[in-house]
Amino acid sequence: MKTWIAFVLLLLSLSTEAKTLLVSDIDDTIKLAHVKDFSEAARYAFDSQSRFLGMSELYQMIDQDQPDLEIVYLSRAPNWLMGRTHRKFLLNGGFPEGQYINRTNYDSDVHKLYSLRDVMNRVRPDTVIFLGDNGEQDAEVYQQISEEFSNKGIRFHQFIRVVYSKTSFMVVDSSLQTGQVGFVTPIEVAVELEKAGILKTSSVDILMDALIPEIMIQKNYTAEGVVAFPYFVNCRDFVWKWDADVARFAPLKNLKQRVVERCKIRP
Repeated sequence: MKTWIAFVLLLLSLSTEAKTLLVSDIDDTIKLAHVKDFSEAARYAFDSQSRFLGMSELYQMIDQDQPDLEIVYLSRAPNWLMGRTHRKFLLNGGFPEGQYINRTNYDSDVHKLYSLRDVMNRVRPDTVIFLGDNGEQDAEVYQQISEEFSNKGIRFHQFIRVVYSKTSFMVVDSSLQTGQVGFVTPIEVAVELEKAGILKTSSVDILMDALIPEIMIQKNYTAEGVVAFPYFVNCRDFVWKWDADVARFAPLKNLKQRVVERCKIRP
């Protein structure tokens, strides 16, 4: 009897430790920032309203479908510069509650790496969703963390927003690493998370019905507000990989046409 009770307690302890961790960068991932242009970055620095269309809805849906979800919003900006704006932005945009971590004592180049190690050791997740962009070093940092914790049996899902292109006049610091998925709208992320069993199919259907009509009608080069394709986005390096999913999600066909047109990529 004691052995059976011990076994049940062990299973309960394991189930309570099982957690899904979502780590999201802010600038140029969910918030319009244009970090590669100093004057434009200054313009967006105190804008707590302008955001990428559908990202808060995506995060809300993940939060709904993953009751054990823990969310971390991670920024390399110091608190004195961007802390107040970022917090207002998350509130104004309707993003689900989470821990906000800004740069404090660490150098900007290693802040995210050190902070993520601390988060991983504290949360001890079994599933991790990383979301960042290719304007800074998100891809490299996320890949390094996934490699450092590769012996823990953790499932990593890494998504990098393609904001800048090697074909543009700006230098791109970050390239997608092996296994990472590039995206330009939240729909690509949603489909991948559905295939991974993190989002319900019905949840993806709801997101598509709500977001794709908005994506289809938005102007290509909008500068402020809730924007699908901000004017500064150069997504020519983006690669569409979801043709096989059109049979299950018919709206993807229209989304692909819109993305091909805006990003100027081959269909």
